[in-house]
Amino acid sequence: MNVLTECLSQGTSPTSVISFAKEYLKQEGFEELYYDKMLSPKENGKFFITPFPDVLFAFTTGNAKAKIQSLRMAFAHVDQPCFKVKGKPDFKSMGCAMLNVEVYGGMMDHTWFDRPLGIAGTIMLRGEDVFKPEEVLYDSKRPIAVIPGLAIHMQREANNGWKIDRQKELMPLMGIANGRWTEGAFLHFLSEELSVDESEILSYDLNLYNYDQPQLCGVKEEILCSPRIDNLASVSALLESITDGERESGINLIGLFNHVEVGSFTKSGADSTLLGSILNRILSGMGCSKEQIEISLAQSYYLSVDGAHAAHPNYTDRCDTTTRAYIGQGATIKVSGTQKYASDCRMYAILLGLAEKYDILLQEINDRNTIRGGTTLGPMIGSHLPMMGCDLGIPMLAMHSARETMAMEDYISLCRLVTAFFTE
Repeated sequence: MNVLTECLSQGTSPTSVISFAKEYLKQEGFEELYYDKMLSPKENGKFFITPFPDVLFAFTTGNAKAKIQSLRMAFAHVDQPCFKVKGKPDFKSMGCAMLNVEVYGGMMDHTWFDRPLGIAGTIMLRGEDVFKPEEVLYDSKRPIAVIPGLAIHMQREANNGWKIDRQKELMPLMGIANGRWTEGAFLHFLSEELSVDESEILSYDLNLYNYDQPQLCGVKEEILCSPRIDNLASVSALLESITDGERESGINLIGLFNHVEVGSFTKSGADSTLLGSILNRILSGMGCSKEQIEISLAQSYYLSVDGAHAAHPNYTDRCDTTTRAYIGQGATIKVSGTQKYASDCRMYAILLGLAEKYDILLQEINDRNTIRGGTTLGPMIGSHLPMMGCDLGIPMLAMHSARETMAMEDYISLCRLVTAFFTE
């Protein structure tokens, strides 16, 4: 519970999630390796590597010194729908200091009205070497903006539904545009926050996030409501599982990717050559030849861990007729006959066997034929590295809302299942 709530609270941007993961792994005795140096991991070790500030791989090696290393891998993503701050974002409207932003990912627009919004991400400062600017991880750790809704008196038909104009209606208000407001106010705000001169700030990658905190609810407090459950609940589960799971031989590995919400076609995304490169370097660093690496991959398995859509109590016609997932009834395997998910019947059988052996709650979900679910890492990983994989996750309500809902029992089931996968 503590790891989950800390991850949800601190993971306010992709780089913040990776920063949290690094600190957690260091406390658990993991050694940091570096992408721009030779990788020579030893047996019976615990390591992590961050090729870029928004992506991380952590792995453990068994006691046995072998040329064939079977891998058990699990992947999740660190990004979520949010608002990205544009360049030169300052503008004034009706006496208010406003911020120009763009929507990142498939958010539920109306859920972001009247929320306290913080700001987090990366700011680049001038360095001594032009090719090595100074990178600063920033989080306001307080609400600095809000997107005010329009009163019902001024839009009488609002409860009948309306199409939101993202360029007009989803602009955050940062304050009062009085005499202190000037052009470049946002850059001035950042310089004050970092205690540097404005001229030192070269660029930034910043997003607004919902400042609401995770909170248990329900008469028995078995429900968790929080921003960023998709997909930081999966990230937290993988961090807990990689530290708890232990095999005598073989490699356990987790990968945390960015940009899933916008297609993954980036250097930090799952639909790239990054994972294959990392695996080759790890295995070759342990003395495996090219053919031995290919044999190792052929004997390997992976999990794509992402949120699943729970059957909604108020919208009973939005889930499949027979194959649906309920909150509080366990982790969920996602299956698709059209191969939208990586799961196949063989991998399903393996996870079902683990669930039965360790008495873990597990359920299955198919999309309704007329409603398409979201995309996952699973098929992307499988297209680059042909091996057996499976998509699974926690069933949740209000996915991609500014605030989502899940059952704690399902998180426990997910942690236990991935730990068993890393142990058996």
